[in-house]
Amino acid sequence: MNVSAKQLVTLFKETINFPQPNTLEGSAESISNYYKMTRQFAKMAYIYQDLIPEGYDVLSILELADFILNLKFEEFQKIANNLPFILDGVILQDKTTSYPEADVDPSWEPAIAMLSQNLPNEIELTDGSQDTLFFEAATDLLNKFPETSALQNLDRWITSRPEKYKNAMLLVSKQALSKMYVKQIDCPLHVSLVLAMYNEHNRIRPKSSDNPNGEDFVRRKMKQMEWLLKDSPHSFNMILVDDGCPKQSGTKAQEIIEKEGYKNVNVLYLDDGIKRQSAVIKGLKSTSESRKGGSIQYGMWQAVKKYSEGDKPHIVVFTDADMATPVNEIGFLLDKQDDETMLAIASRYDAGSICRGPWGKNGEVQGLTEFDRRMVGLRGLVFSKLFPQTGKITDTQCGLKAFNSKLLRQILLKTKVRTFSFDIELLVLAASTDTAIAIAPIYWHDSLAESSFWGNASEKTNDDDSSSGD
Repeated sequence: MNVSAKQLVTLFKETINFPQPNTLEGSAESISNYYKMTRQFAKMAYIYQDLIPEGYDVLSILELADFILNLKFEEFQKIANNLPFILDGVILQDKTTSYPEADVDPSWEPAIAMLSQNLPNEIELTDGSQDTLFFEAATDLLNKFPETSALQNLDRWITSRPEKYKNAMLLVSKQALSKMYVKQIDCPLHVSLVLAMYNEHNRIRPKSSDNPNGEDFVRRKMKQMEWLLKDSPHSFNMILVDDGCPKQSGTKAQEIIEKEGYKNVNVLYLDDGIKRQSAVIKGLKSTSESRKGGSIQYGMWQAVKKYSEGDKPHIVVFTDADMATPVNEIGFLLDKQDDETMLAIASRYDAGSICRGPWGKNGEVQGLTEFDRRMVGLRGLVFSKLFPQTGKITDTQCGLKAFNSKLLRQILLKTKVRTFSFDIELLVLAASTDTAIAIAPIYWHDSLAESSFWGNASEKTNDDDSSSGD
């Protein structure tokens, strides 16, 4: 949206008094989460105002930040509801891109139809047996279309008309293309996968009659990474960080590691880092002051220190504990890494992405609601005006971001935020270096069944940073 920070403040003021009836479809909780996240953007703008490059109107940016911080919740509701009418259109434009019928390969539809026969009608994140079906279908797709351009075109075709295909097929297409990109990386890489755990004592176990929301995420993420990197020169390790979990998520993870005999997975405890006064989490006095951020920073720093840059390029990826973002999609992020681009972030909202969740009236799986499209668009608009140096980033909160360890060595020790906003801070700090930030559209399927950081944030804090990362 081509408006300045100053103009956006004026528009916000107009929308508060705009005579349009309230027609928001989102719940009060959802609106509150977007409100809190927008306020976190504003707080971050103040913290890092010294990083705003020359040529930008710093005073106008801070005026926008100040306006947001002083917004009452009721005023935010009016802005969220009325701004699209003032701007004559939905802020977030349609992310689907058309694919000319004339360019369609006649072999696509028969191949899709055949593969779809063996795929489930719907993705169930608690059903680990589905993963094998996805791996097999993605491998078959790679064999049928061994040329990168052919697989890219097929993926563009089906993601441009997602309503015609099973969600499982949309996911399989992404996984196949991700593996294709990994196969094309000649220089051996080492990938460190880092995730934080808080109240993951149920989700870490398999689904059962007494654990209906189990996702068995340690074993399944390992299988996803092993499938992705099989027959490649690349290696990986996984670091699980206990964020001070009262339900002993770290202990349960360690039991799984020992049972499975994993040699490339280890558990860290944020509390140990605090006791040792680790420089990367300076200022933390207890785990209660961390809401995911401290654990991710600590885990990434340990990964950077363990693997030297001289051996082979090292990419550190942080993700979420749940299975919403299949980690075997990181090929999209690795493909975009080079000397000029040392940060690649996944997106659920940009063209080519697929975002799904059980958001229907009866829990039916569907894409973004119009309410969420509006909120995501508003959030992205605010972010772009508060942090113009980062470029256009629609999805700041997706739990899949890949950093070259060289970049992390430059920025990790500069971090100040240990809460949910940590990834916003990393984007801002990365933009202060010479690196470009690449966007990688992915398939994402929301995991709502089991409470996690977002649902349990109130156990640690009641401030604005308890907002959802969605």
